[in-house]
Parts: sequence; structure tokens; C-alpha cells
Amino acid sequence: MRSQNIQRDLSLVGDDLIKKFILKDSKASKYVNSFFSEENILNHSKNKTTQFKDDQRNILTEELTKQYSKVETSDATLENIKLLSNPNTLSVTTGHQLNIFSGPLMVIYKIAQVISTTNYLNLKIKNFNYVPVFWIASEDHDFEEISEVNLHKNKINWKLDSKNLPVGEIKLNDFKQVKSAYKNSIIDFEYKDKLESIIDDAYKDGETLSTANIKFINSLFAGHGLVIIDSNRRVFKKTFLDNFKNEILDSRCYVDSNSQISKIKNDIKSFKPQVNPSDINFFKITKNGRKRIRKNGKKFIVDDEDEYTLDEIINQIESYPELFSPNVLMRALYQEKILPNVCYVGGPNELKYWMQLKLYFENSSVQFPILKLRTSAFILDKKTSIKITKSNIEMKYFFGKLDDLLDFKINTSSKLNLSFDSLKTTLTNQFDELRRVSIKTNESFIGALNAQEKKQIKGLVDLEKKLRKAEKKNHETEVNKIKSLFESLHPNDSDQERYLNFGNFYSFKGQELIDYIVDKVLISDDKILVINLED
Repeated sequence: MRSQNIQRDLSLVGDDLIKKFILKDSKASKYVNSFFSEENILNHSKNKTTQFKDDQRNILTEELTKQYSKVETSDATLENIKLLSNPNTLSVTTGHQLNIFSGPLMVIYKIAQVISTTNYLNLKIKNFNYVPVFWIASEDHDFEEISEVNLHKNKINWKLDSKNLPVGEIKLNDFKQVKSAYKNSIIDFEYKDKLESIIDDAYKDGETLSTANIKFINSLFAGHGLVIIDSNRRVFKKTFLDNFKNEILDSRCYVDSNSQISKIKNDIKSFKPQVNPSDINFFKITKNGRKRIRKNGKKFIVDDEDEYTLDEIINQIESYPELFSPNVLMRALYQEKILPNVCYVGGPNELKYWMQLKLYFENSSVQFPILKLRTSAFILDKKTSIKITKSNIEMKYFFGKLDDLLDFKINTSSKLNLSFDSLKTTLTNQFDELRRVSIKTNESFIGALNAQEKKQIKGLVDLEKKLRKAEKKNHETEVNKIKSLFESLHPNDSDQERYLNFGNFYSFKGQELIDYIVDKVLISDDKILVINLED
């Protein structure tokens, strides 16, 4: 295998806040504690070890030991669980939903990146230990989002009435058909049998989806010491009692998050919040599933099922904390209270909602972690790699915009000069001269001149587009080949990492692929990782 790092096209990032985060712009720095660096991690580590108490460590390690009693794991992972009881041990964390068979490739990249990051920090910083942690979103109730997986042309869908339960609690009683469909869709390469064995060991009848997910991810990453945590436990919820109550009493998350959103909007006019806070930002788990809690005057209603007074809901929280479940916003704080965490690795959308929460963390007396953008990556098989090489098009164009790629192809294939830039410059210069003359005679002509200039420039732009369109038709066969190649890397109008599962790539390379990704994934935020499966 070989890899290269390609410059990221920031115009594709889509969100101005994340662009500024990547560029370490001052307008983004207000909404993070500090950007990722060895020095900043060291400072965060000193602060977190002071804040994170021994009793919190004891709760964490005891519960992790219980969770792993059901999982056959590596010595490296067991050693890392023990290390978490050490006051000088910190975590680097990422999280994701419980997608079946790990879901899209980006989940693999996120996990690989926290491992790679801790390897780097353990090498560079001698006074602290760093442990990679994967937080499974076992309490999420959006079954639709986790029930589908794509293996190139094959889509596997788990059809089930989840009854709005936290997905981690769903039993795999009718999962055989889904498992068979997935295994039958894997291309028959050298390591297909190995992957099938991992699947069979993890996804067993009667197992919960949470346990199956832990076993599956553990099989891929335990050799690297990954610690996987399921936070849906009473012992963890008890440590969050005050935060649940603060949300009921004074809407702490709602107020602070909205205040932060307003500040971001003042700095970045285009900003739209990734997650709008609710009046109450946690759920209650009932016999009918995970239900929203809403304020109605002085009462609290659980999705029109039950109604509580203030005293009653507070009493419920204190007596049965395991029945209450943070939403995506409060979950961030919950995570940082449970873990001695210094860094969170997430995708653009995740970091966007994390950056809404800095004020909430400050007012909750919890250190806000350093945020790190997840690496974007593409995997090329031999066939795709050869086609890109033969196209004589610079690699970066295949990971940008399709229109830019096709324009580049037409510009290099056509014998015509398809750019009207020189004509636009000439026209602009002529209108500049006309403006100078107009100012000396009658300034009232300036408005008419500007309108005419705009009209003529637009005319040239339209003509340029028509010429390019005509040339694309003249080179239709070449254009279609390039378009097809681009679409193979961006299936279903999405990036490969957001759509494809890792299964077929693993079938071809096995554990070597996972280890290679861990080794190569830690790159700067303005780059994309491209992996060629064959040298």
C-alpha cells in the first residue's frame, strides 16, 4: 500500500465557522479553548488531571472492567483500562452511532485517528499517558440512521420496529438475514473468511446491539489498545445528577448554547447552528422508548405521556438517574464529566455543535476539550488508481468539485482557448476609461455605465459557459469516463467515506489495512489522505 496527502478544497467544507477553524482564524478561536498542538495538549492535561478526581477515575475503571468482562480483548486494551486509574492518564476520544458493521468508512478513520493521536502524544509528552477511547452512542434512538450499510453496489438494510428504544438495548433476535446479506455482499478476496468470522463472533443471537458493536470494533482495534465505552449505565448517570437538575431548574444548556450561537452569528453572519437547543436537553426512557421532556408552564410533560411537577421530576431524576438520557448537546458535557479527556476528534458537523457549547462547559465548571477535525480519506483500488494515472489529470481534482474536474479535462483536451478572462479584463479596462471620462463631464452617467458593464460581463460569462458546454459535447466520451471515475469516488453524490462501508477493502487487505490507516491518518486539517491499496 502507499498513500499521499492532497490539499483539501476549503470551498467544499461548506461552513464558514469550520473553514475558520481549519485556518486557525481568530473568529474561530473564541469558541475553542485552544487549537491542537503539543503545548496546548500539555496545558490541558495539567488542568484536567487537577479537575478529574480519584473517585471519578475509580467509577470509570470499575465500570469499564465490568463491560470488558464480556469481551475478549487485548492486553494493550486491558492495560489502558488500568492506566485510566492513574492520575496522570488522559484520554483522546471520538464517538459515533451504533451503525451496523461499523457503518461508513469515516467511523474507521475516526477511531484510527484517536489511536494515532495518542501514539503521537505518548511519544512527545513524557509526563502523561494518553489512552484512545471510542464512545458508542448507545442511547441514541434514531434507528433509521444506523440500520443501513453500503457495500459498493449492494445496500443492506435492517428492517425492524425499534419501538423508539435506545438502539444499544435492541436485541439481535432477528438479525441472521441481515448478517447473511452483508456477508454475501462482500467481494471474495483473501480476507473475506476472516471478516465473516469477526462478524459471527460479534453479532450473535440474543446479544444487544451495544455489546455486538463493542465486540466488532474491538476485533479491529484492540491490538492498538482502544478502549470502548458504553455510557448508558446508572453509575455514570449518578455523576450527572446536578447537570440534569440544572437543566430542569434553569435551562442551563438551553440558555448557554443559545447565547453562544448569538455570539457566533455576530462574528460569522452565515452561521447556522448544527443543533438547535431544546428547552430541556435530555430525554426520559419509558416503556414506550426514549421520549422528549417539554416544559408546559410549571409542569414537565414526557411526550404527552406523563406530567410531572417540578418536585416530582427532580425526585425522579434523583431516584432513577438511569432513566434519563442526555441529547446530543448535553451528551458532550456528560462525556467530559465521565472521562479524563483532553481532546475530541470529530467531523465538521460534530465540531460545529461542540463550538456552540464552550460557554455551557464554563458555566458547568468542566474543562472544554481541544477539538481536532477528523481526517478525510479515500481508498483507491488498483483499477481506479490506474484510471486516474492514465487520465493525466492532477490527483487533487478528483477530490474537489466535479465541475472543476471536467473544466480541467476540457481545457487540456480542447484545441480552443476556452477562457474569456483576457476579454473580461479588456472590457473592464475600457469601462474604467469611460468612468474617468464621465467623472470629468457628467457623473450622472456612472450608474448607467456600471449597469452596462455588468450586463456585458455577464454576456461574456454566459458565452464562455456555452462554449465550454459545446466542447464537452465534442469530447463526450472522454468527459463521461472522467465523470464516471469521479462518481466512483463520490457514490450517491456523497464522499466515499460517508457512504461506503470498509468491508470489501478489508476483504482485500485484512488487518493490514486497519493498521496502515492508523499509521497514516494523523495529518494536518487542510489535507486529505488518499490510500492506494496496491503499490
